[in-house]
Amino acid sequence: MPPPIPARATLLALHRALVEYERREYERTHGRQTGAEFLQVLISDPAFAWLGPLTALIVRLDEAEEEKDADSDRPAFAAAARTLLGTTDSPFSRRCAELVQKSPDVAFAYAAARRAVTTP
Repeated sequence: MPPPIPARATLLALHRALVEYERREYERTHGRQTGAEFLQVLISDPAFAWLGPLTALIVRLDEAEEEKDADSDRPAFAAAARTLLGTTDSPFSRRCAELVQKSPDVAFAYAAARRAVTTP
């Protein structure tokens, strides 16, 4: 099995920070949720669809790591991550920018992910 794709850990940390922030905000309005309940909300509530591109990218990275030719896909994954984190006019980028301003955890995770996908 090839070594992990380097940016994966930082993308996963960004995803975790975004989900944790959104869960806290959601629970302020809707009350405490179990992990399973909130997972269903993340999957089914259109308000969280903006997270889809990051989730899908992480899933694709995980699938590539299981394949033997993941090394050949690394440039494509890095480009996809740079595009996702560098685009300024998408639902993901708009919401992420809002949360970077509101949460130090999200800001640090976002900065680390940007560094990881732009550093060769």
